[in-house]
Amino acid sequence: MWPSGEEPTVAGARSSTGSEVVIIDNHEALPPVPVPSTSNTPVISKLNVSKSSKFHIGNKFVSVTNNVHRNEVVKDVSFPRYMVDLVKNTTRAERISCIVALLLIITCIILIVYFTVIVQKPIDVDEGPEDWNITRVMWLARLYNNTDVPVNFEPLRLVIIQHTTSSPCKTHLECCADMRNLQNYFLDTHDYDIPYNFLIGNDGRVYEGVGWRKEGAHTYRYNKCSLGIGFFGDYREEEPVHTVVTELQLNRTLLMLEAGVLYGYLDPQYKVVGAKDLKSTQSPGSSLYNAIQKWEHYDHDHLYSNKTCDEIYKLKLKMK
Repeated sequence: MWPSGEEPTVAGARSSTGSEVVIIDNHEALPPVPVPSTSNTPVISKLNVSKSSKFHIGNKFVSVTNNVHRNEVVKDVSFPRYMVDLVKNTTRAERISCIVALLLIITCIILIVYFTVIVQKPIDVDEGPEDWNITRVMWLARLYNNTDVPVNFEPLRLVIIQHTTSSPCKTHLECCADMRNLQNYFLDTHDYDIPYNFLIGNDGRVYEGVGWRKEGAHTYRYNKCSLGIGFFGDYREEEPVHTVVTELQLNRTLLMLEAGVLYGYLDPQYKVVGAKDLKSTQSPGSSLYNAIQKWEHYDHDHLYSNKTCDEIYKLKLKMK
């Protein structure tokens, strides 16, 4: 049915501007499909897509459903070059983050080394008394009935220097422990007290052995008429590991000897010898032996060598 005034103008053909169907020669036909102009349309002959399941062409998203072929080329790259390329491919924020993390790691390593190696490193701290003369009571000596054996000759004319050949004691606590160990050994093994009258610690203190006016057990044939002094340590310089005598040890020993003269325990003309001057031994070791030879009272003339106690006291000493 046609509206009024819109009769077809061509014989055998009807058309309508309001209809999508065109009737030609009594046949219905679809409207012609416009053909796009090839002159303005780009032609894509080959398209490579990587790391994507969809891509955009024009106003459409196209899904990638075909097989993906991966061709990788591995090249040997040096570590410095690799690091340079890695840095170049990072952002500024990433580089800053890496630097901060690296600084934190370095700081942690420094703190670990400091607290495990430096802070916890044992330090020889001498917390002993200021007094350099340490009595038996102070180092907690055991009581022993036979300790108080008096000497037969007074005042003493002979001082014999020896070394213990044991490990040195560098602090007051170590020396006190060594004194107790030394006493326990002689009491339990030989049934007599510490063989020395006094011992000199490597801390520079003088430790009382059996003490003044008591007979020691340090040098055969001379115990009754001599003062035996032992130095903690091994002073043989020819040994790979040896102890070196210090000025503090020597000075404290001389102070003790001066006190002995003052109190009448030592003869003012007393003589100092090393144990090797009286018997076949390496004691007191070359380091200590060389040091005592410089003392004023050292017996350079060997007055007491190969003499008994009685013979020593028959000698008339020259008064200075």
